[in-house]
Amino acid sequence: MTVDRSMTTTGRLEPSRAVSAVGLVMWRELLERGLSKSYALSWLFLAVLVGAGIAIPGFFGDDGSIRTYQVATVGTEGAGQGELAKSMAPDEPGSYRIDLTTPSDHAGAAAAVLDGTVDAALVGRNQVLVGKDTPSELESALRQAVLSYQVQRMVATGEVSERAVAVMSGDGVTIVTADPGIDDSAEERQFLIAQVVLVLLFMAVMTTGSWVLLGVTEEKTNRVSEVLLSSLRPWQLLAGKIIGVGLLGLLQFGSIAAGLIVAVRLVLDVTLPEVDAGFLAIALMWFVLGYLVYATGYAAVGAIAHRPEDAQNAAFPMMLVTVAGYLIGIIYVSGNPDTVWSTVLTLVPLTAPFVLPVRAVSDSVALWEQLAALVIMIGFIILLIRMAGRVYAGGVFNYRTRIKARQAYRSAEF
Repeated sequence: MTVDRSMTTTGRLEPSRAVSAVGLVMWRELLERGLSKSYALSWLFLAVLVGAGIAIPGFFGDDGSIRTYQVATVGTEGAGQGELAKSMAPDEPGSYRIDLTTPSDHAGAAAAVLDGTVDAALVGRNQVLVGKDTPSELESALRQAVLSYQVQRMVATGEVSERAVAVMSGDGVTIVTADPGIDDSAEERQFLIAQVVLVLLFMAVMTTGSWVLLGVTEEKTNRVSEVLLSSLRPWQLLAGKIIGVGLLGLLQFGSIAAGLIVAVRLVLDVTLPEVDAGFLAIALMWFVLGYLVYATGYAAVGAIAHRPEDAQNAAFPMMLVTVAGYLIGIIYVSGNPDTVWSTVLTLVPLTAPFVLPVRAVSDSVALWEQLAALVIMIGFIILLIRMAGRVYAGGVFNYRTRIKARQAYRSAEF
């Protein structure tokens, strides 16, 4: 690979040339590593792991028993809808049946749903009372029963009205929470998504970080880096490698996550919760920034390791920092988002990716904190890439022994 190192009058590489050089290294990583057998095997392993996680509960989690749901009915129409729902239940091994109870009134039905005596209630003409723990399959079954009951009534009476359009389109049912004053489901869903983001970031850093680490060490061992550095600056080689590997990791994790979502929705018939778009954007942004910080650190460590066998030992301090950041976010900050320490950790680049998404869920992070953390993080990444590039330049030509990062930084020549 040859890159024209055209210089400006100040002796620096032109910005357009620098971007082109980074792009060439990125494409090299995408092609070489993306088509490698190890990348395909890791993709296959994750796919099998996700598939097994979906299939195994189906084989071992169902003992063939029949689940019984208790449904309360209020009024004549509620009773009719309940009988229809009961008749529509599969009532077969591995499925469910519906048993009906008759409370005194609407308030009694709501109280029964709240205390868990019944799983749901059918009230009046088109209302379904549900609780926090109402199974999604029962809610769907009751919705279908109410709509079918309304259609049967219209056919029997010959009624044709505007309500028929709503019924036929599925809008003739009102799902009501038994206690609308206590509805923390949205916040709980957001908190769950934040926890998932932390887990995915931790997995991505540990997986793609090891790719960067071993890739740098292998190129150093077989002296490919000598050829590349004859026409590239160290920071350009480092940045292109980090971006390329990051895109491969994002493609792998993204495709697996998309497959998991489709499988959960279609195979397990589970309705996925809605996620706030603003929070999702914040989580994705800090996911990318967190990867850039830690991947750059792993690349610098790979440059000072003198052979692949010693790379993991050299990267042990980086692994400790990664684990510490993850534990701080998922254990301490998730339970104490408003403390002074949580605010301080938001502004520390190594912990911010694990802290800020959790604090954003509970609205505990002010706008100025988000902006300050973003500016500090971007500046830190730029500085870190420059410093890691210098460490890379000083350590990549050392083949015999492992050298210290400070020694590699001082011995670098530009």
